[in-house]
Amino acid sequence: MIQRKKPQNLLQFKDVDFSNIHLMLKTKPKSLTFGRCLYTFEYQQQRYWLKTQSLNSHPSIEDGFRNELLFYQQFLAQANSASSQPDFLLPFQMISNFKSLAESHMSGSAALILSDADLLLGNCTEMSLQQIKQTFLKLLDAVDQLHQLGWIHGDLKHEHLVKYQNRACLIDFEQVQKINAIHNPKNLTATPRYMAPELFQGSEKTVQTDIYALGIILYEWLNNQRLSAKNYHDWAYLHCQQLNIELPQPYLAFKQLLCGMLAKQKQQRFTDIATIKRCLVTENA
Repeated sequence: MIQRKKPQNLLQFKDVDFSNIHLMLKTKPKSLTFGRCLYTFEYQQQRYWLKTQSLNSHPSIEDGFRNELLFYQQFLAQANSASSQPDFLLPFQMISNFKSLAESHMSGSAALILSDADLLLGNCTEMSLQQIKQTFLKLLDAVDQLHQLGWIHGDLKHEHLVKYQNRACLIDFEQVQKINAIHNPKNLTATPRYMAPELFQGSEKTVQTDIYALGIILYEWLNNQRLSAKNYHDWAYLHCQQLNIELPQPYLAFKQLLCGMLAKQKQQRFTDIATIKRCLVTENA
């Protein structure tokens, strides 16, 4: 398998040779039942992820994977030209006809390959306030880029935030959608832990629902503890009524920021990433 000289964000594996790569299955059991397969592999001392989806297994899961492929598709022309690519993207490649001896039933399906990356948010107790602020600013820059390109991520969570070559990157764009796009609320797909109150009431995803999710991510990070609820109803009660922002003493400087990101009423929440960055710089200088 030969990788030619390539632009920063475009991998160039030859799909016809993929049966010679040792793939390690990392899919969660529940995802396997939906036809999703997630692998890791190594090539020339570099690690990669490969994601694919079997056909005719679960319509909504298949739709999500197709949505992600379409999102990446728009950047291929840029990757093959001198145009600069968004910093929030990991190096990637799409294969239209994936061939593998590891999972013969997946052969013929489309696949997405991404460079491996570490989680962005490590243990904040080992970081200074300035380091915490700089890390979160990098994350805000990544999300701001996405929003400026006209997209909402729609499923921001801790595990979808990674770092690669000192860049904050976003992954898992299955729920990505254009800003102001009209979607059927009945088909809303989101993770209850990070859902803004208005989503529980049937509203559309917006820039401000991304901001709320980021607020939950920051809140859990600073508390070094995940929020908990037993079921969807309990999550709705927590986000819509119960959530009160309480921070450890060393991180009280972030409380005003979190109040603006996690306001229960959408009209009282920060409206864009630029406002969050101004507050972060002003309150935690």
